[in-house]
Amino acid sequence: MRKIFIFLFVLLSLSCREKNCDIYVSNENIISQYNGTIYLYGEKHGDEKIINREYIIWKAYYNEGLRHLFVELPYYTAKYLNLWMTDKDDSKLNEIYTDWKGSAAYNINTLEFYKKIKASCPETIFHGTDIGHQYLSTGKRYLNYLENNCLINSKEYSITKKIIEQGEYYYCSNNKNSEIYRENKMVENFIREINTINNENIMGIYGSAHTAIDKLDFSKSIPCMGNQLNSLYKGKVVSFDLSK
Repeated sequence: MRKIFIFLFVLLSLSCREKNCDIYVSNENIISQYNGTIYLYGEKHGDEKIINREYIIWKAYYNEGLRHLFVELPYYTAKYLNLWMTDKDDSKLNEIYTDWKGSAAYNINTLEFYKKIKASCPETIFHGTDIGHQYLSTGKRYLNYLENNCLINSKEYSITKKIIEQGEYYYCSNNKNSEIYRENKMVENFIREINTINNENIMGIYGSAHTAIDKLDFSKSIPCMGNQLNSLYKGKVVSFDLSK
């Protein structure tokens, strides 16, 4: 029995290595030429007053010329939202909303937030930087979309697979290290997305636990996302806490 246990442990460890499931992620060697400003807004998920303020704030930024809105969603969910933004109906948004059932995003305030953005800020581009939540539903659906459109060899497909693997690892871990892993991956995913933008200012909406530039993460072990970003992008991160 002991030999079997050791074998399974080694097998799991190798599997995690193959999936790039390192708990600690180093950003020291990441080089970015980004010269815009990152406006981070911390929220309490689902709060109607806060979500209404976020819409007003984004509309003001949008009117000033901003187009890139970073959100606490997986890469593939944001991509699916971007597809929905060009649709005549809300079928894709309704699919996403159904997938959110059981999460903090599953509330009418969040749903209306996205509908208002589509109506009044139609050129908004969403960027998802969280790990792979809803990977069995939204993640799988976006993979199917890419496959049906002959995009298996695309960058979008490989990134989607990577984010799904992040979700699998996070939900299988269920310990203190999983929160460290998630926070670091949120930073890594944020950097990937901001490197696709040509020095334009961006706005980001996340839970307030992720946006402070001087706080630790949920585990109280590492700097939170906003803190790490502030270290990487000196003088370019401005953070507001709407939850207070």
